[in-house]
Amino acid sequence: MPSLRCFIALPTSPDVKDAISALQQKLIATDAEVRWETTDKFHITLKFLGHCEASRLSLLTAQLELLPRNVSSLRVSYNKVGAFPDEQRPRVVWIGAEPHETLMRLQNDVEALCERFGFERENRTFHPHITLGRVKGTKNMGRLTETLKSFTLKPIQAVCMHFDLMRSDLKPGGSVYTVLRSFPFRA
Repeated sequence: MPSLRCFIALPTSPDVKDAISALQQKLIATDAEVRWETTDKFHITLKFLGHCEASRLSLLTAQLELLPRNVSSLRVSYNKVGAFPDEQRPRVVWIGAEPHETLMRLQNDVEALCERFGFERENRTFHPHITLGRVKGTKNMGRLTETLKSFTLKPIQAVCMHFDLMRSDLKPGGSVYTVLRSFPFRA
């Protein structure tokens, strides 16, 4: 039976994507060896599922429908630019969101639900963020690390009205994301 590579995400509105993209341009200007993400990939991953059979995905989707009943909307404040594992040795460059109670509870509820359907629980602490780029080499790394350490950011505010079940198709030019289902928060 064919499987789909999937994840659950909090999407980013077009105006917020534009603001984050403008910020990303300052990092791109360092000319570091980074594969920068395009704005259509800007999202907060709540849970990476990996490859899923359609039958298990269908059962999970039915239960995901019930989660947003506790939330009317989700306010997100993107307030820090950083890197994993850290700014001195960046592998992934990101913009982070304030880990407020509602966002953390939603992610924990998604994680717990997915675990009930046989998806392994993530061992790392959840750090809400949008991946801006992935480091591919060492060219101009000093410029990038200095820019990351000195970056000041006026918080970018967003309101999310739903979360999404996404499919990720790996292509030669990079992954392509498709929304399989949106789960609106309570009106």
